[in-house]
Amino acid sequence: MFLQSQEGIAKTNTADSKTVPDKPNIVLLVADDMGWGDLCSYGHPTQECGEIDKMAVEGMRFLQWYSADSLCSPSRAALLTGRLPVRVGIWGGERLFLTTSTGGLPKNETTIAEALKEAGYATGMVGKWHLGINEFSPDDGSHLPHHHGFDFVGTNIPFTNHWACDESKIHMDSPEPMLCFKYWNSTLVQQPFRHDNLTASFLQDSVAFIHNNKDRPFFFYFSFAHMHTDMFSAPRFRQTSRRGRYGDGLREMDWAVGEVLTTLVSLQIQHRTLVIFLSDHGGHLEICTEGGSNGILKGGKASTWDGGLRVPGIAWWPGVVAPGQVSHDLVSSMDVFQTAVELAGVTPPDDRIYDGKSLVPILLKTSAAPTSKSTPSPRTLFHYCSDRLMAVRHGEYKAHFYSMELPGVDYTQACPSGVPTEDYYASFDCYDTETVTHHNPPLLFNIDTDPGERYPLAINEHAGTLFEILLEKLKHEINMVPGKSQCEEQSETVQPCCNPPSCTCNYEAP
Repeated sequence: MFLQSQEGIAKTNTADSKTVPDKPNIVLLVADDMGWGDLCSYGHPTQECGEIDKMAVEGMRFLQWYSADSLCSPSRAALLTGRLPVRVGIWGGERLFLTTSTGGLPKNETTIAEALKEAGYATGMVGKWHLGINEFSPDDGSHLPHHHGFDFVGTNIPFTNHWACDESKIHMDSPEPMLCFKYWNSTLVQQPFRHDNLTASFLQDSVAFIHNNKDRPFFFYFSFAHMHTDMFSAPRFRQTSRRGRYGDGLREMDWAVGEVLTTLVSLQIQHRTLVIFLSDHGGHLEICTEGGSNGILKGGKASTWDGGLRVPGIAWWPGVVAPGQVSHDLVSSMDVFQTAVELAGVTPPDDRIYDGKSLVPILLKTSAAPTSKSTPSPRTLFHYCSDRLMAVRHGEYKAHFYSMELPGVDYTQACPSGVPTEDYYASFDCYDTETVTHHNPPLLFNIDTDPGERYPLAINEHAGTLFEILLEKLKHEINMVPGKSQCEEQSETVQPCCNPPSCTCNYEAP
């Protein structure tokens, strides 16, 4: 199924004589629902600077990193497979997996973990999965991570940290067990789960994995429960941020990132470890102070405006990635797959279309200072909502063929003093004729000069650009074969439940 490259990646980058180790470790740190403007290093005015920002100083900060989707399940499927969610089959239904979904990430898809195992890598993960749980019964675990190449699976949340998991009593009296459960590998250990030591448990398992595999190449996927609502943080981080509860949670996540990097340095393996930090998609604007910041970008989670898709992305690799780099390259989360297989010296299955490109040439750049006018990227990205192609990014231009309604100016009425009273979206259904607008001709923006997508360009003055975009769109659609939808089928019989009928338990040591 896989071919092992004879030579892998060159050991030396001749441009600057940097040594690039064969089969480096790869650590993927993924935040949940964190917006493009949430970090100090991305311009947030009150969020405290921390370890993630230090990563940016010591490595490369990407300004045009795009997720493949604006919701959790499809964006994560694309990240792990290097393929658009519509190809993989993560579309339809509610656009993501529910606790009662019988589908999951198809087993014929190849994940980063599966690809790197063929090169002798140890593979592990902790944290949020959200790519399916059970297929036939409440505990068959047919879609869990160990079926997708992860040999070690520590503390994990197979669904998500949900609004209904609130322990603060701000939104509800008590958590809903049917939506809030925690696993160790494939075993349900706590329902509903507790937040106080959640991140610490993820971290403890992460550090143990790194120590246990320090002498061999490894791939590790640390998928945070932060910053998805409901807001939470361990007691030591509460009321420590000027930004409030959201800032407290971000500081806890930031601490965990720093501990992972410190572990790598203490074991003296940082020079053979590429660490990438990113968010799965943009922030959820409708829930106000609990939804994060997308900065100057328009829209947010669930939409194909840039606020839903453009995310912070940072690469850290001491001795290989030059410090202080700022990249204006147009890149995608799907590029992580191709980057990983190139570095590992593996050729993935050639019977499918991949939508990502290797980031290795970008990572090996050495100019720390961005140019005054970056060269427009010729790359084209296709932005879907379920199986509907909504927008196309081509170089510095973006054309919207369909757009989703934005939160109205009065949407904050649902957030007295900034605290949301309900978990909702202004627009979610990709085919809702009341909230989705068809544009013919498409809305066209220059994202370089108008990153907020506020000023549509005159189509008659950009006929050549529109022709290029339409040509790219046509070529893409001709070759698009959607995978069988995995998000439509539901059954109450697969609902995880540790202790029927109450579905409450705590099998962890006190």
